[in-house]
Amino acid sequence: MKSKRKIIYGLLPILFAGGIGMYLYMQNSKTEEVKPEVTANQYIEHLQKKEFDQLYTLMTPVSLKESGMNREQFVEKYNAIYSGMEVSAIKAELKPKVIEETTDGKGNENKNENPDAYEVDYSLQLTTFLGEVDETHTLKLVREELEEGGKVWRINWKPSLILTDMVKGSKVRVRTLFPERGDIVDREGLPLATKGNIYEWGIIPEKLGENPEAMIARIAEHYKVTEAMINTALAQKWVKPEYFVPIASTEDSRVPTALAGVQVQSKEIRYYPLGEAAAHLIGYVRKATKEDLEKDTEGYYRAEDWIGKAGLEQSLEKQLRGERGGLIEITDESGNTRSELIRKDAVDGENIQLTISSEQQRKLYKTLSSGGDAGAMVLMNPTDGNLLALASAPAYNPNKMVTGLTQAEWDAYSADEKLPFINRFTNRYAPGSTFKAITAAAGLMEKVTTADKSHDISGLQWRKDESWGGYYVKRVKSVSPVNMVDALVYSDNIYFAKEAVEMGSTKFIDGIQKFGFGDNFGLDELYLKPSQYANEAHLDLSSEVLLADTSYGQGEMLMSPIHLASSFTPFINEGKMVKPVLIEEKETVEPEVVITPEVANTVKDALSEVVTRSGGTAHSLNSLPEGLAAKTGTAELKAKKGEKGQENGFVVVFDTESPSFLIAAVIEQVNGRGGSHYVLDKLKPFLEKKGVIQ
Repeated sequence: MKSKRKIIYGLLPILFAGGIGMYLYMQNSKTEEVKPEVTANQYIEHLQKKEFDQLYTLMTPVSLKESGMNREQFVEKYNAIYSGMEVSAIKAELKPKVIEETTDGKGNENKNENPDAYEVDYSLQLTTFLGEVDETHTLKLVREELEEGGKVWRINWKPSLILTDMVKGSKVRVRTLFPERGDIVDREGLPLATKGNIYEWGIIPEKLGENPEAMIARIAEHYKVTEAMINTALAQKWVKPEYFVPIASTEDSRVPTALAGVQVQSKEIRYYPLGEAAAHLIGYVRKATKEDLEKDTEGYYRAEDWIGKAGLEQSLEKQLRGERGGLIEITDESGNTRSELIRKDAVDGENIQLTISSEQQRKLYKTLSSGGDAGAMVLMNPTDGNLLALASAPAYNPNKMVTGLTQAEWDAYSADEKLPFINRFTNRYAPGSTFKAITAAAGLMEKVTTADKSHDISGLQWRKDESWGGYYVKRVKSVSPVNMVDALVYSDNIYFAKEAVEMGSTKFIDGIQKFGFGDNFGLDELYLKPSQYANEAHLDLSSEVLLADTSYGQGEMLMSPIHLASSFTPFINEGKMVKPVLIEEKETVEPEVVITPEVANTVKDALSEVVTRSGGTAHSLNSLPEGLAAKTGTAELKAKKGEKGQENGFVVVFDTESPSFLIAAVIEQVNGRGGSHYVLDKLKPFLEKKGVIQ
């Protein structure tokens, strides 16, 4: 008994100490209970990191049950809303909690709070694809007992925690607001690229009848498309039996009764009133491709957007397209708008007015393309630089490029050896003898040439001396002696080769460079490359043979028809070179004086004699009622010296009595067709009846 008592008495201090320890532990646990601020901070942290599954664990079971969502649905809802709004950043911050306190009249404080409830406000900023959305939210927390013991603070979830105006059943709707693409119009405001309507035929699969394969074969035959094309369209993932599936455009809105399942609808498209006549100038639009999206560094374009693919539609794309807008709104269960969260109105594209005349563009293209020729013609006002028409042939139908080419149409374009997609009025050519007018002006300015300075030339070929080896400059007409005016009238290569060699490369280059070489005249919208008088390796023209060839527009010289037209303006404007202008509102530069009025008039008078003098290369124009001046040229392209090459014919012509127009024209492959005389014959009806001379 004594031993048992000793044991009991020995245990009492231990039990007493244990009880005290347990009491202190329980007191400690109470003081270390998680505070509501901790839960609120966890909420903010998970929200900013888009950890929506962690948000779910902070909510009260009762509120989640009321929402009708399990964890997966909860996370999916947040993800769907935030991704739809393209939320790239979330910034949330708790606002300081203000506790109001009163006294009981005896100096004792009473906290005006439920000890098991806690509220705190927080600011929320969402960075969406339309900009910043700023809201203030309230977190309502309650203290709940855990089954395993203890208490925890949880949040009462409700839809307004996603966005303030959301209630049960609300949805977030994101809409794109599309801009109107700007029109391209001519000098009179007539459309060159605008909105239009076409008929589009398609198929409703469930209406094809009992034998769909046979009906598809019949439809393909009628619309001249392949069965494979139709079947590919019908196999798209989005297609349902009752849906209309567009196939191709058609000019006929009527559907033969024998074609079951076919329907025709009107569709708004980009439309080009001049068609082929202005195709290379205006270009066309197409749906953005995967490659377009990959090249889009600003991230503007989306699949199915229209984008300029050629001509001004491409080069002025940013101005024409405008800027897309958008709207994020909250709707009720029926889809009715409850509130607009953020709106950014679309900005319509600019309307671009050109200096082009639709009438002259149409007529000039018809003149150029008649007979199936390949070439270019430029019509400009030489006094103000306004480009009135820019024609290139052969061309393509830009409206077909928008609606879609059939395989047969695409094959025809691809097989055309004259390359209908090449823009020839910006292409660079050796200008041939048309350049002699500029060589004459350079010689006159350097006081090496005079109007009556003559050379005694015998025969049809000449070389300076034996240092030129077997190379000779050739001419087509044996006349001697020859002065500068004669040389322009008869287009004598030898005369100008002699003058250039006498000037020397330095003076010659100084004289011709003033006429716009190395300049694209600010015509970036046409992707115009500057002209060159020589390749990079021969810019000093130190070779006398190359210098001689360059004097009459051969050698390594390359000029665009636009530059060729502009280079003749000093002869009309008392020595001032007027640069070409295409866009009405675009800032222009003042004409530059490149030669003296005396030199300009001397060359102009000589070019008039090219038309008026019998034997002049442009004498066929002398029958026209207006006083004209002109220069012709035929440039031969050879792979090797001594070989016969392709010949391109050139004409530059302008009126002298009341200057209002200047035309620069080139026709390719005039071999055996009269050279530049073939070009004159094409231009004459335009000048006389259908064009600028009334």
